Amino acid sequence: MFTFIAYVGALLAFLSIALVLFIGLTKIQLI
Repeated sequence: MFTFIAYVGALLAFLSIALVLFIGLTKIQLI
């Protein structure tokens, strides 16, 4: 069960980082 929680946590962290990078790139392009 712990490995499942760790896997989900890592996946959420990866998605959040990708989302932040995507938003940053779109803001840079808009400027």
